Amino acid sequence: MKITGAIFDLDGTLLDSMPYWESVGLRYLQEQNIQVMDAAAFALRLKTMTLPEAAEYFRREFGVQAAVEEICTYIDHMIADDYRFRAPLKEGVREMLDALRRQSVRMCVASATNHALVEAALKRLEVMDYFSFVLTCGDLNTSKNLPYIFDECARRLGTRKESTAVFEDSLHCVVTASRAGYPVVGVYDASAASEEQEIRSLSSCYIRAWKEFSVC
Repeated sequence: MKITGAIFDLDGTLLDSMPYWESVGLRYLQEQNIQVMDAAAFALRLKTMTLPEAAEYFRREFGVQAAVEEICTYIDHMIADDYRFRAPLKEGVREMLDALRRQSVRMCVASATNHALVEAALKRLEVMDYFSFVLTCGDLNTSKNLPYIFDECARRLGTRKESTAVFEDSLHCVVTASRAGYPVVGVYDASAASEEQEIRSLSSCYIRAWKEFSVC
């Protein structure tokens, strides 16, 4: 795949961090003494939401009384240490970034995660310098159910949509990017295993490990 720009998702794509996110909403409600009857369905429902959207959901469906901003701050604090100290890069990420840099591909990160936590993880893992910038849904008050974050990334990178690949592991993000006209590289993550076939069908290229990307 010949590209001039690359827009990378963080969680589940570059970073092996989805296990932390899969449990944090449930943990939050448990700390509020609220029980969830179907944890699997709950996790699936949260997957497409930004943190503010999840906070609204907690208020609407579970009767949480705290304000949206308070809920977001609480959950950010719950998960912050995972980004600052624990979450690892996926195997092969650094080698892939090196290869794209040698090809003069312009790169950025587009994430639904809190901006400060994204940068904390990338700096700890010593890969921040590969990226021209980090842009988050919170920065733009949007979600990845809309293409705005991808369009803004391409604009800032100065690359054409047709040659700007979007790297994503989640089906709803792949749907958004592909419908908007971006070539999509689907990246396998265990958290989206049930969506693999649909992601494959929408992706220009699909990889189950980063070492496979060179042959896309």
